[in-house]
Amino acid sequence: MPKPVQPQNISAPLPPLVEVLDHARRVVAVLPASDVSRQKLRHRAIAIMLFDDQGRINLRQRESLIRRGASRWDVPVRSPVLLGEAVHDAATRALKAELGIHAERLRPLLELPAHPENGNEFLQVFSIVRAEPPLPALQDRESGEYSFTIEELDCLLRDFRDLVAPQFLLLAEALSLKGLWRRRP
Repeated sequence: MPKPVQPQNISAPLPPLVEVLDHARRVVAVLPASDVSRQKLRHRAIAIMLFDDQGRINLRQRESLIRRGASRWDVPVRSPVLLGEAVHDAATRALKAELGIHAERLRPLLELPAHPENGNEFLQVFSIVRAEPPLPALQDRESGEYSFTIEELDCLLRDFRDLVAPQFLLLAEALSLKGLWRRRP
């Protein structure tokens, strides 16, 4: 006699969870990352600035949340810190997931406080220098990625601010104020 088939508990995977924080960085809730982002709740996040060995910074065009259909230049890796994850581990995970790069030379660069202009993210910024030559796609403006020289980046930030993500503008201003902008990573 055949065995009765047991019903299997097939459920969809849970969405990534993020810790919602108060102004003192105490955890007050845990919600799906998409809800935290959409509601602009305080949370921890990382951003990674990718440089080549000639000091150029790689930026990626991301779709604008404000202007539908428009894309804006931003850092190539940006991610929330997931529930129970250390900030450095989040940076390592995101760098591997987004660009396939192992993060052995990842270094902390700057920390920004949460405020509405940056999506209420307590943002830890890391930098990494990629010694190998850039991939062809990283130099193709049509692909949405490009490695900017400091002069090109200055021009972009000065004359074409509407093409830059607001979070990257805040990051660039913070780096400039702290004297880190022109320093080679």
